[in-house]
Amino acid sequence: MSSDDRRRQLLSHAIALFSKHGFSGTRTKDIAAACGVSEAILFRHFATKEDLYHAILDTHEAAAGKDEWLAEMRARADRRDDLGFIRCLLGHLLKSFREDTAFHRLMLYAALEGHSLPSIFHERMGSSTLEFLRNYVVLRQREGAFTKGDPNTLVMMLASPAMQYATSKYIFGIKAVQGTDKDAAAEFAKLLLAAVRPTEKISKKTKRKTLQS
Repeated sequence: MSSDDRRRQLLSHAIALFSKHGFSGTRTKDIAAACGVSEAILFRHFATKEDLYHAILDTHEAAAGKDEWLAEMRARADRRDDLGFIRCLLGHLLKSFREDTAFHRLMLYAALEGHSLPSIFHERMGSSTLEFLRNYVVLRQREGAFTKGDPNTLVMMLASPAMQYATSKYIFGIKAVQGTDKDAAAEFAKLLLAAVRPTEKISKKTKRKTLQS
């Protein structure tokens, strides 16, 4: 097996074992044994546990297609396509859970065990994404399209339905909502957009419809 193939094999088994047994329940020799090699081989590819953790995040980042997703989000933001922006955000989150369930199980274990990986993930990928989302929310608040309030809270509100839905469906195996992920994202997006619209705008629109009828 080539060095690159061995590295990928070690990473694949590490992710699978961490997502099944947690970090406290998985030893480096367990990962090596799953690949049929010694710990020395494992440490040849990953000198420290930190190297292994960063490699896991590299694998997830490559699979997630973050750059393509952000490009689509920016295009929707430029067009002020609020519904499409929210739907794209939700769709990306659901896709990540659906296609990389083991990684999200691993992250849940890490959080419950007080592991450093969630913090590393936030520093590497999460913080820049949250900043991008926050900037759009602030922009739309200034333009009067989104209700006033703490933009960080609004960002959390926009992401929460997809996180809850995906965690229930892909981590706990509970399908509480019928239909496909695409259907769920579209429905959540409509409800969220209605929630972030300023109350006075909704009121004026309702009054116009009443007068017309």
